[in-house]
Amino acid sequence: MSKKPKIFLSHAAADESLVEAFETVLAKSLGVTSADIFCSSLEGQGVTKGGNFVDEIRTKAAGAKGVVALISPSYLDSPFCMAELGAAWVLGTHRLPIIVPPNSFREMQATLLGIVGVKIDNEDALAQGFEDLSAATGIPLPTSAVRSRAMREFQRKWSTLKSDIPLASRVSSEVYSTAIQERNDAVEARDTAEELLSKAEEQIAALRKVKDATAVRKIDADFDDSGWEERLEDELSAIRDLHAELGGREIVRLLILDCLGKEVRPDFKYYSEEAQRAVELDVYDDEGKKWNYGHPDVMELRKHVETVQDIFVEFPEAAKGLRSQGMKCDPNNIRFWEEQV
Repeated sequence: MSKKPKIFLSHAAADESLVEAFETVLAKSLGVTSADIFCSSLEGQGVTKGGNFVDEIRTKAAGAKGVVALISPSYLDSPFCMAELGAAWVLGTHRLPIIVPPNSFREMQATLLGIVGVKIDNEDALAQGFEDLSAATGIPLPTSAVRSRAMREFQRKWSTLKSDIPLASRVSSEVYSTAIQERNDAVEARDTAEELLSKAEEQIAALRKVKDATAVRKIDADFDDSGWEERLEDELSAIRDLHAELGGREIVRLLILDCLGKEVRPDFKYYSEEAQRAVELDVYDDEGKKWNYGHPDVMELRKHVETVQDIFVEFPEAAKGLRSQGMKCDPNNIRFWEEQV
């Protein structure tokens, strides 16, 4: 009676070059020999000479501790391959589906029957998949150095092999429908971009006709629909709402200074009430003389401060707009924050 394999490598015959390279990284990553891997395309690892192909495939799949499936476009085109995967599902054998580009997770949603697969070109995910396979089958792993070398060697081979992967001869209705929807979304995005371009060209043409600075600002305001003012006010309002949660206005000011890289501490002489409140709220540790950066409200404040700074980077016109109103416009300067919050 033939030996039961530890791993059954399910694959399409059209992917023989890929299979040979992958079998090597699989064996080295699990610390097993080729004799422990049943692979019908490789000499000495497949069906025995004179044996019944279908019966032996069935026997090996049923006896294996784990099934690794190289799900390439050719795999999906093969009813026999799909039957192998289905058999593993029915038997409850641990499965590790390896998704081979140009296939993606989208094509796999129905095929994998709820089993999470990994992409063959994602080194971290593939290594984790091998570790999970080891844990599920009880096959001990070799050292991490051995596995890392095997993975690097395979990824170098993959860079050449990927160009030889045959494309699928058909696609599922789900994939087709998704592609059509993506096309429609792209057309809609293109139309929106064309409208924005047309509006920008109108603005430029209008600006060219005027020289008065006031008129230019009015035109800018007429055409500006970026919404930075509303976003900025939302963030500043959220910071103002944190006054009571953090101990008071001065505490918020000091925390903002801290966000700006200034090392400051509460003044218990002049702001004793707010400073004591900050201690009571666990916002400030008076004994350790440090802020509690893990406090949820402190974390929220820092997030809002960073978002305000990001708004000025994303919308250069924000600084111009505030400056035209005679207001401070540099979120990296405490005077801006003193004016706003």
